[in-house]
Amino acid sequence: MEVNPALTQRIDENHQIEIGGASWDPNETSIRRRYDHPESGRFSPHGSSELPLDALEDLIRVASENDILNPAACSNMISHLAVSLARMASRPS
Repeated sequence: MEVNPALTQRIDENHQIEIGGASWDPNETSIRRRYDHPESGRFSPHGSSELPLDALEDLIRVASENDILNPAACSNMISHLAVSLARMASRPS
């Protein structure tokens, strides 16, 4: 994965969200929840999930159809998506 450091967000001491060119095709964008082993500080590919952006919609749809997300998580996602929609709507065309 070719990570765009400007889009990286640290979640906690051992996790960060990375966005960039996908490992399978640098022309596609993917997102990854990176895990660094707490003892070695090294990247753990087995603990780091990289997904194509279009997989996110499918994952959320199936999770919501099966009611496996708690109400607080659903509300939080909806709030973040609403803010994103408002930002995109206010951009000049």
